[in-house]
Amino acid sequence: MCSRPVSLHLDALDAAQVAAVAAATPGVSDWLLSTAHEQEAQLYLIGERVEARRVVSGGRTRLTIYNDHPVSSGEGNGGSTGGMARGATTITLLDADAADPAALAARLRDAVAAAALTDNPPYPVPGMPTDGYPAVVAFDAALGGDLAVVVDALAKRLQAAVAAEAGVRLSSAELYATRAAHTLRTSRGADAAGQDTQMMLDLVLIAGEGEREAEMHGEFTRRRLADLDIETIVRLYAAYARHTLRASTPATFRGPVVLSGKAVADMFNHPLGTLAQDPYTAHSSGQAAYQGISRFTPGGYACGEEPRGDRLTLVSDPLRSFGGLTAAFGADGLPLRRLSIIENGVFVAPWTDARYAAYLGTTPTGAFANPTVTSGDTPLRALRDGSAATVYEVAEFSFLDPDPISGDFVAEIKLGYRHDASGAHPIKGGSVAGNVFAAFADARFSSETYTDGTYLGPAGIRFGELTISGV
Repeated sequence: MCSRPVSLHLDALDAAQVAAVAAATPGVSDWLLSTAHEQEAQLYLIGERVEARRVVSGGRTRLTIYNDHPVSSGEGNGGSTGGMARGATTITLLDADAADPAALAARLRDAVAAAALTDNPPYPVPGMPTDGYPAVVAFDAALGGDLAVVVDALAKRLQAAVAAEAGVRLSSAELYATRAAHTLRTSRGADAAGQDTQMMLDLVLIAGEGEREAEMHGEFTRRRLADLDIETIVRLYAAYARHTLRASTPATFRGPVVLSGKAVADMFNHPLGTLAQDPYTAHSSGQAAYQGISRFTPGGYACGEEPRGDRLTLVSDPLRSFGGLTAAFGADGLPLRRLSIIENGVFVAPWTDARYAAYLGTTPTGAFANPTVTSGDTPLRALRDGSAATVYEVAEFSFLDPDPISGDFVAEIKLGYRHDASGAHPIKGGSVAGNVFAAFADARFSSETYTDGTYLGPAGIRFGELTISGV
């Protein structure tokens, strides 16, 4: 939390009222109640023209109901008959529910009936941690005032930065400034609250040369206003747009490929707007360990063999100041903590929520957040060096979404470069294919670092052998 948090009025439902009704509802064995309230300023640009301005505010209340019941068949509770099972269901409560206690009680009875249909082995709902929740820094005081003023100032900076780029114009842009307050309570006594902020910029730049045009799209989120460096973003993406103008389709190739900047961050981040997990998050989870599908064994190599290059060290760091996923508590009410997942290429232990920690008989760690990778000793320019043999580089994927179980991926190249004895040549189109785990068996990490707000680690990783499908 920042030292001077802004008080946000919560128009979400009164937590005490919901808790009282839940406690009085037959069949409610436990409950978890979370509320969120957001205030957001939005600005939309079409070229140099302001298309729309909005200031929005809203609250949300979600209630998870847990129902303990006898197992009725051998299909649940680990396949045994008899004993107890636990089911759960989550509902979003509306303002109308608060106005009508009878309607609220009816919704909770329906939730109990739904939860009773699921037979999972019993697991606990977290209570208040003995040491409380950790202090985190996720609220930027610079976003504590008038958010509309903030986005207007950013829009002016954006327009000035684009105007300074020859041959490039702004097609469109969206700017959001958000602050939010969150609370979480459980029937077992957990009581947590937090505040955070976020800036978002979505822009499309168009580069022109004669009758030819090419566009480059970028989306950026940061917790802190100072971390959204408009001028640097515009310079980089203006250069990308110009390079796209003269980019060619790569030749089909198998050999060294460097991922840099956003492309390397995408390897460790969850796909935007989905509930899927990247392969490292998925296989390092307690759920994968319990279900017997994790490829990782504590003390074993994460890539399946002894690495031939630099060794991966991966940390989950939900306590990093102003990280994209920084938080003091997770969705289940557990306090979050920094956790080493892989050290020098060796898997340490799974991250676990309360449910799967109970199933594995381990201490829960909380959710995975803010992937942090240790950098290497090689400058990025050396990783790109194609003077002796061709090296391809991918700076931007159209979309990278590796299969979370197999680790296989095929992704279109939005922009990259072919590095050879004659220099660097921009490429676009074609695709890169490989396997995440196999790739890290032969990888070298840059000494420079990069962050997209969530990922923090090497600015580039050179993989010994990936496949490019081109012409």
